[in-house]
Amino acid sequence: MDRLDAMRAFARVAETGSFSAGARELGISKALVSKHIQRLEEYLGARLLNRTTRRVSLTEVGRAYYEQCVDVLERVAELEAAVQAHQREPCGHLRISGPRVFGEDVLVPCVRDFCTRYPQVTVDLMLEERLVDIVAEGFDVAVRIGRLADSSMIARRVADYRYVLCAAPSYLAHAGTPETPEDLQHHNAIVNTTLTPTDQFEFQREGSTFNLTVRPKIRVNSGRPVRDFVVNGDGIGLCLLPTVKQELETGALVRLLERFEAYNRDVSIVYPHGRHLSAKVRAFIDHMVQLFSDNNGGR
Repeated sequence: MDRLDAMRAFARVAETGSFSAGARELGISKALVSKHIQRLEEYLGARLLNRTTRRVSLTEVGRAYYEQCVDVLERVAELEAAVQAHQREPCGHLRISGPRVFGEDVLVPCVRDFCTRYPQVTVDLMLEERLVDIVAEGFDVAVRIGRLADSSMIARRVADYRYVLCAAPSYLAHAGTPETPEDLQHHNAIVNTTLTPTDQFEFQREGSTFNLTVRPKIRVNSGRPVRDFVVNGDGIGLCLLPTVKQELETGALVRLLERFEAYNRDVSIVYPHGRHLSAKVRAFIDHMVQLFSDNNGGR
């Protein structure tokens, strides 16, 4: 027995004084209404209604039960309306995980715009290089770059994100400008050890992708220091495009070997399986998709 359905059936019959009228209001058969109330009375061990050929009336215990029943049904209706509103309008607390450098350069402004657009949502943004356990650590979504491991999570690809080869004019002035990927073997390389394979840069030529072993001058395990070393004139490095966009626009850095570029990585939003996706998660996913669409994938 669905107790709430039985309580609704009982309340309608009590209010209308008729099984037929109660059934019409509920949009179900008279037989089903009778069955609901019979099972409710059996469950409670008490007769709730007096039945005659002409009219249905409440027993003494039925009247007391009806008063409480109406209160319960009203509370349930209020609760259902609140939950449905929560599903329609983004609100509540949203926990997001993402990689540090990408997060600082891309997710921070994204979250800022999102919070402005949806003032009823509060956000925890956790930026670190490790892959969090989304469910165990209580995250709603995680933003990840690169190939995703097999997972029970749902993943939505947002865009591809480009790394570009850069150098400072001061470095190129004394070391020369590489014209082909192979020229890099004679240059100082600034290597991000979080990119694989380490000590190799990825390029494409005539539709084929290949890795070229470079000569590391400095290795560092984060993207932003790569940019800082390159801006300082210490060598040539692969940098995440948004991280160096301003430097490229001002001329502090020069983009190299652009026609050979191949180092793209998927940006994906990962979230747990669920039959009903909350409005706040759905809104954030749509917001990120729109962000990358407007910015042409950060290129």
